[in-house]
Formats: sequence, structure tokens, C-alpha cells
Amino acid sequence: MKLNTLKVSIIISLIGIFLLLFLSSVLEPRVIKIKDIDDNLMNKRVKIEGEILDTKIYASDFQIISIKDETGKIDMTISAAIDKLKNKEVMVIGTIQEYEGHLQIQADKIVLK
Repeated sequence: MKLNTLKVSIIISLIGIFLLLFLSSVLEPRVIKIKDIDDNLMNKRVKIEGEILDTKIYASDFQIISIKDETGKIDMTISAAIDKLKNKEVMVIGTIQEYEGHLQIQADKIVLK
């Protein structure tokens, strides 16, 4: 009887862990305004919407993009060169990072609106 309870507990625990892993990869964060990005969001995933102001390509696989909404401006980095985005409205999902004292977004996903 004790062995069966242990097996059931382990199975339920494993199902819970796999469910959490699945949901964390599927669920997207809610949209926030750039002005609300601060140190409390460091290393957390965020979703913002805004307009691309400027793009700077530093290598064939690294780019810094400035994005603005009605509340502010922030830089985001992406590990790919994306062309012809200036003045386009986008939705960005990424992780807040700090570089040389400034917060920026390491973009995981960029979608044209």
C-alpha cells in the first residue's frame, strides 16, 4: 500500500512538472508600456508594442533596434539581422537585460502589426 502511494505521488509530481514546462513555453506575458520597465523586471519576459525608430547592424547575426511607444523608448537586441523595419509597428516578446547601466530587451520574438 505504501509503495503504491509513493508511485502515485511521483507520477502526479512528474505530470505537474511537465505541465508547468509546457505552459511556460506556450503562455505569453501581457503587454506593458515602456515606462513601466524597471529593475524589478530584470531577467523577466515582457511583451511590448511600439514603433521601430532605428536599427543598427553590428554583425551579420547581431542587431540593436530602438523601439518607442507613447510612454518612452528602449533598445532591444536580436541575434539576427532584420532589414526594413524602420517606422514599422511591431510587437516584441523578450527578456529585460542591463547593458552598461541601461535596460534593454533581448528579443525572442518580433511580429509586425
